[in-house]
Amino acid sequence: MEYLILAFGAKVTCVITSIIGGLCNYNTKKVKSRKGTSGGHIKWAVERHQARKDLFLSLVIAVISVELFIPPLLHQFNLHVTLAPLLAFFIGYSGMRLLPAIEHKVTKFLDKVFN
Repeated sequence: MEYLILAFGAKVTCVITSIIGGLCNYNTKKVKSRKGTSGGHIKWAVERHQARKDLFLSLVIAVISVELFIPPLLHQFNLHVTLAPLLAFFIGYSGMRLLPAIEHKVTKFLDKVFN
């Protein structure tokens, strides 16, 4: 990890690991088959639209986490910079998990305000 940080920089390495974390979360989602049982992994070639959407969301989460969340965490807990990609992967993975819940809360709030 030190080599990647020295070669590409900490921010680029963190963005890449955060995107990988988001894509790992996407690939472990299960789809329902026509019979109602859970199928295997989502097929990237078949679910292209959802894959592009999740890739874009993963990129947005990665950039936001690298700029806003990781530097204060490293400074607050006095962590070495080589732990930044680990934090980025965790934020990318959990960010993709929390995104539907956050979206639901926001739409519920907006419905309440405008109705």
